[in-house]
Amino acid sequence: MNISVIIPIYNVEKYVERCILSIMNQTYTESVECIVVNDCTPDNSMKIVERLVADYKGTIQFKLFHHEHNKGIAAVRNTGLYAASGDYILYIDSDDYCEPDMLEKMYAKAMEGNADVVIADYWDTWPKKEIYMVQQMPGINENYAKYLFQGKISTSVWNKMIRRNVLVNNKLDSIEGINMGEDVLLIHRLFFLDFKVIHLSEAFYHYVHYNSTSYWGNISKKSLCDHLLMEKYLIDYYTKAGCYIELYGELCNMRMRHRMLLVTHSRGKLQKEWNSLYNNISLKDILKYSPSNKRLFLSLLVAMHMLPILNVLYWIKDRIYFSGQKRNLYTE
Repeated sequence: MNISVIIPIYNVEKYVERCILSIMNQTYTESVECIVVNDCTPDNSMKIVERLVADYKGTIQFKLFHHEHNKGIAAVRNTGLYAASGDYILYIDSDDYCEPDMLEKMYAKAMEGNADVVIADYWDTWPKKEIYMVQQMPGINENYAKYLFQGKISTSVWNKMIRRNVLVNNKLDSIEGINMGEDVLLIHRLFFLDFKVIHLSEAFYHYVHYNSTSYWGNISKKSLCDHLLMEKYLIDYYTKAGCYIELYGELCNMRMRHRMLLVTHSRGKLQKEWNSLYNNISLKDILKYSPSNKRLFLSLLVAMHMLPILNVLYWIKDRIYFSGQKRNLYTE
């Protein structure tokens, strides 16, 4: 088997048909398997998948797996990885979709350069527009970690075709229990190792931003806590690797982003508690590492514990830009 495509299924009945069809309609289907993992979805997503697979007459081998209870996206990815037999792995999210020549061109690129990882550009897909997202590769004396932290290379798994043996032999499975940012941890660990990475300057993957039931569209307290776990893991990982000082600015910037995410989705005692976790970020660091004047202003507000002002600003912002849609807020 040349390629294994792994697709998680959970609460995506509005989008899953488009996703599955985008794989079925690939121009390259020989020696391709598609592993679909049902994580105990409560809706009709799997009925849609089963109907599509039953009607499919092509050469892609579809394999359906069912978790006995909901385990989260990290466990789903692991189920798919260890059931896969393809030389290369592609992880696809079931609310997204792909261009029909994705497998053909990414696999050809991998074969051409004997690559361990092929990175493609991708599309940020919104209801009324799409944005082409170019992936920037580091130079000879630059490292991947900085590019990942700076967003020059996406930390998502879905625009990357990865040699399966690289994942399995280096135990690069997803860390179960962390379901927001699980791919961030996987990609940082992958790119820290010395493998052959090739960039393909074409976009095939459409990353959909309008699924209100996704992890990002309906952020839970568990997802927010996952950010804290992810943050701790990355700091510990790069500290043990001896890279903490080199990456201090990038780690500091990540912590400021997480701080803002946490305090804008909480109120009361919990908001103060989460904000206090970042008291060791100095004003000097905020001034030095904030990427924009807007971020600088907001970071200074929370650093000076002016949370009521921040709350009012976000209340106004939500009503202007999100038509009064309520932000998930947690108090305990």
